[in-house]
This record gives sequence, C-alpha cells and structure tokens, in this order.
Amino acid sequence: MKTATWRITYSLVLAISSIGLFVGFSMVLLGTYSSFSDGDPSLMGDPDQPLLSRVFDYFSYFTIWSNIVVAVVAGIFVFRPRMSSFWFRALWFSSLLMISVTGLIYNIALADLVQAEGAAAVSNLCNHVLTPLAFVLAWLLVGPRGWISLRVIAAGLVIPFCWIFLTLVRGAFVDAYAYPFVNVTKLGYAEVLINLSVIVVACCVLSLVLWGIDKLMCKLVGTQNESTQGAVN
Repeated sequence: MKTATWRITYSLVLAISSIGLFVGFSMVLLGTYSSFSDGDPSLMGDPDQPLLSRVFDYFSYFTIWSNIVVAVVAGIFVFRPRMSSFWFRALWFSSLLMISVTGLIYNIALADLVQAEGAAAVSNLCNHVLTPLAFVLAWLLVGPRGWISLRVIAAGLVIPFCWIFLTLVRGAFVDAYAYPFVNVTKLGYAEVLINLSVIVVACCVLSLVLWGIDKLMCKLVGTQNESTQGAVN
C-alpha cells in the first residue's frame, strides 16, 4: 500500500474522530450537553454537576474510550506509518474491536432512542456512526493485513477490561454508572457481572470474526507476507 494513500485514509479517520471528541468535550466543559442521566442519580451525565465531575463522567463512557483509542491509532498511522510492533498491533486491534462494538450497539439498539440536536448531534454522529464506519472501512480498504492473532486478541482485550474495572471502581465511590447494564445501584453486582460476562463473550466472538475477515482479506489481496514487514511499503 502506498504511503500517501495510507496517510490520506487515516488522516480522514483522525479528523472525524477528533471532531467528535472535540465537540463533545467542549460541550461538557461548557455544561451545554444534554443530560445523559434523565434525572436518574444512579446514571452518570448530569450536566448540572461541577465541572470536574462532568469531565470525569465524560471520560467514563466506553464510546469515548473507543474514539480516543481510534484517534491515537489513526494519528500514529499518519505520522509513523511503518509502526508495527506487537504492542502497537494490540493497540490497533483494541481500537478496531472497541469502535466496532460502539458502532454496532448504538446503531442496532440505541439510535432510535437518541434525540440529539445542534452540536450534540454532530458529536453523536461522529462518535457513534462516522468514526466506526470510517475506521472499519479504512481497515478493509487499505489495511493493515495479517496483524490479528490469538496473542494480539488477548493483548487487545486489556483496554476493554480496564474500562470494566475502572467503571466498577469509580461507580462504587460515586454511586453512579455510565450505562444501565452496569448500574450496580439498581441491578446489584450479580446481575451486572452476568451482563459484563455476556458482553465479554460477545467481544471474544467478534474478535474471532474480525480475525476470520483478516485472514480472508489476506488471501484475497495476497498481502500476508508484506503485512508482517510493516503497515505500508
């Protein structure tokens, strides 16, 4: 893959993800984002709380984590296109998995429930629709190819597990949670852990699906050997 094409493709991904994050965070700082909690004190996202609490809440959402990791990976692809160490491959796979989960869950289960307007609609569109679509399409169109393995998948799950851990720990201190399915205050730890176990299993299945697609793409375009030497030629 030509370096120029690679950089242009991931520059677009970086721009889209950055716009969504910048607009959303700006609204959080200004206290103008619509409430995520709908008046439920056990859910995060109350725009009327102090600034520091709003910021911590913003960075507690899986959607934001996934978009940040995508922006970091896309930026590295743009400025260091030959980066291909094991841990970077794991970071890349984590971004692919996380943003895929974000896009799938939102567009399958949540899109019809969201009533965003103005700047919030821009942030929501970028975070949940355009960034997932752009990053997955970039992978399918330009690569990298042959980067996924069981070791990479295992290492790539570290960030999602960190999100789970920090969500439960912070929630225990503030008695509020980012999403209803991890709301220990209402569901209790037993049901929340069951919900999280189901999600982890689903992520493992999705990881294997992505691995299968990667193997298929390698066979179709014949880049298995090239991809082991770096992201681009």
